[in-house]
Amino acid sequence: MKRLPIILITVFSLFCSSLYAQDKMIIRHSGATILEQQISNINDITFRVDTSVIECTSQIYEIPFTMIDSITFEYNNVTPPEDSVIYIIYNGSSVEITNPFEGLGVVISASSANVYVTSTINLKDILYVIQGSTTSGSLTISSLKRFTLNLDGVSITNPSGAAINVTYDTTVSVELSGTSSLVDGSGSQKAAFHSEGQMIFCGSGTLNVTGNTKHAINSDDYIIFNSGTVNVLDAVSDGIHADYIIVNLGTINIGSQGDGIDCGTGFFEMNGGTIYITSTAEDVKGIKCDSIMTINSGSVTITVSGDQSKGLKSGQDMSINGGTVDITTSGGTVLNASGNGYDPSYCTAIKCEGNITITDGDITIEGTSACKGGKGISADGSISISGGTLEITEAGNGATYTNSSGQTDSYTAACIKADGTISVLAGDITCSSSGTGGKGINCDGVMTIGNANASNDPLTLGVTTTGERFLVSGGGWGGGDYANPKAIKSLGNININSGTITVTCQQNNEGGEGIESKNILTINGGDINVFSSYDDCINAASSIVINGGTTYCKSNNNDGIDSNGTLTINGGLTISCGARVPEEGFDCDNNTFKITGGIIVGTGGATSTPTSSVCSQRSVIYNNCTAGNAICIKNSSNEAILTFQTSTFTGSGGGGPGGGGNSMTVLFTSPSLVQGQYTLYYGGSISGGTEYHGYYNNATYNGGSNTSFNASGMVTTVGGGW
Repeated sequence: MKRLPIILITVFSLFCSSLYAQDKMIIRHSGATILEQQISNINDITFRVDTSVIECTSQIYEIPFTMIDSITFEYNNVTPPEDSVIYIIYNGSSVEITNPFEGLGVVISASSANVYVTSTINLKDILYVIQGSTTSGSLTISSLKRFTLNLDGVSITNPSGAAINVTYDTTVSVELSGTSSLVDGSGSQKAAFHSEGQMIFCGSGTLNVTGNTKHAINSDDYIIFNSGTVNVLDAVSDGIHADYIIVNLGTINIGSQGDGIDCGTGFFEMNGGTIYITSTAEDVKGIKCDSIMTINSGSVTITVSGDQSKGLKSGQDMSINGGTVDITTSGGTVLNASGNGYDPSYCTAIKCEGNITITDGDITIEGTSACKGGKGISADGSISISGGTLEITEAGNGATYTNSSGQTDSYTAACIKADGTISVLAGDITCSSSGTGGKGINCDGVMTIGNANASNDPLTLGVTTTGERFLVSGGGWGGGDYANPKAIKSLGNININSGTITVTCQQNNEGGEGIESKNILTINGGDINVFSSYDDCINAASSIVINGGTTYCKSNNNDGIDSNGTLTINGGLTISCGARVPEEGFDCDNNTFKITGGIIVGTGGATSTPTSSVCSQRSVIYNNCTAGNAICIKNSSNEAILTFQTSTFTGSGGGGPGGGGNSMTVLFTSPSLVQGQYTLYYGGSISGGTEYHGYYNNATYNGGSNTSFNASGMVTTVGGGW
């Protein structure tokens, strides 16, 4: 078993950039060869308790440790010299070269401090150690085989081209030692550090790069970061550019005039490490790819302040499965000419042209007041959130513009926006929008909140809007078209299944609604609390259906729950408090109001009347209740079926004519309200019990006045009617 550490170290040398990865691996026992394989045929090596498993292209070998005396690596064509490290040491305008491969296929020449390496040797992973300093030099390497480039405290400035240029499509392992610096100058090069092939960064050192002509670091293939620190001090274009990029470990700091990290047509994947990106230029991306973007772990901090810039931007799907993402945006919206007007392009923290999936991670997004019309998370497709902690704030105001059809239109900020569907199923999510017309969560398709038939614990959702509406067109006596702030809005259906959901709308004018569906809104479960200082708490264009859950709504100046179509209550506990007359706790105009189950208490200046012909559960309407009174309904057995503390009217009045006064209408239904004789107590006091927004269980009601009524029909009115 003592051989195991040696074997681990030997096999690790296959992947370590500072050792040779020879062409052939040979395992021997008692002087005999028991396995010989080309390195290119070996896919994986795994160590178990007492056995090594070697998976090759055509076969899997299991070899006990007791059968392994040695593992050696040999060369097919070339035996390396005893001292097999190439040294290139810069000294101002000259260079010192140590080349033990001279005459074996590695040719190195120098013109002043410009070094040219041509390697045709059939040997992989030759180690080049680069040291010293020059302000007028460069390094150009042309190698047929992969090699290792150890940047050991070197400083190279080339005033007329790339500092380091790898001209062949081969893999270069960039091993960082100490602190190195690369700076390019004027020329036609793609980057200060350029490679036609793959680049793999490792080591424990630091590399500072400045791209004065285009990119700082560029690969025409892929780049992998395994360790080390890379600082892009400046770049005229992208900080780091490649076909695709993988970050496993290490630290990357980028300040560039173009994109921070640009993966071109390829993908971006992050499995660890730390990335810091700052950009002030217009229309740039912190991290960009035209393919899939995946963040599994690590830490990303991005600050973009240019107009229409993006923090994270993917051309296809994006998934965040862990790690920390912190993005600050402060750029404005740009109007791009389109048709008979313009098409707005926003400054967005996370932008995806496909679908966004968030399963875990800690995401913090801040859109400052300068980020007018900005978006926190935006997808051209759909957004699904099933875990993680998200804190998103957008403070930018909205504005009007002329759209491509030549009509006056508007754009507004949003914390989460999708052109498709939105599913917020689990996680700890906080959204706050304070700009005019701002939205919390907004989608054009179906919105689903919480998993079906689940407990409320996996999801905590808080959404707040504080910005006012603004006029888009019209106005005067004929009214106008406004851009209204909405906490949660969907052009499609909204289905709420579970979760602890808190919605707050703090506006001084109409339009600031809590949860709005332009079609059907269904509540199947959840613990829902909605407060609106002016407009409706919950609104739907076609229908509202409540099947379960616990819902509390309080509007100071409008309806608690308002359906412009039908309203159906099948279950759950719902407390809805509207404003003075003509506003209502439950409002569905003259449309069908169906009650088949559940407990509801609605208070306001008025109420919609349940439709007796379709109801299967009785309800009672108590008119002329004094706002702020405690009320209690007891059955003929003196059992309380309702004990409730009504609230006072706190708004300035109703939203229409006839507002004012302190008279309240109470709508109540419960499975306990059956045909029979009841006594309504009012003006007394409540003690003990447990309370939910004025609704009490197991409490004691004392004093006050009373009146009796008989619940003979589906709807009973007490205290007069409208």
